[in-house]
Amino acid sequence: MSKRRGGKNADPHRQPMPNEALAAYVSLGRQLATKMAETNFRTLTAEPGWTAAQVEVATEHAIARMDIGARDLLNEKGADHGAEHWQAIWTAMEGCYRETTAALLDGASVRGRDPLQ
Repeated sequence: MSKRRGGKNADPHRQPMPNEALAAYVSLGRQLATKMAETNFRTLTAEPGWTAAQVEVATEHAIARMDIGARDLLNEKGADHGAEHWQAIWTAMEGCYRETTAALLDGASVRGRDPLQ
């Protein structure tokens, strides 16, 4: 018996993800978000006179772009971006991006807002 094209069982993206795989994707997503946040922060704070408000606005824009880009990529590949496993990965990525940026801002406040290298 063959599976009907387009049927519920035909799409591997809609199948449950093993816990180990989900944990690996969450970890990878957090690593990627950390690197992106660090790069974005250093770019924004490379010049004197930057403000925390500028960093916060740029952070919101970066997160929105990441979300849109990831959703577009998943839709292109036929995956459901609203699926439970995607939500877990995205929540981890977004939270890590925000945590990293906040930690970098805290560290920069201690240094007196000098340009960061």
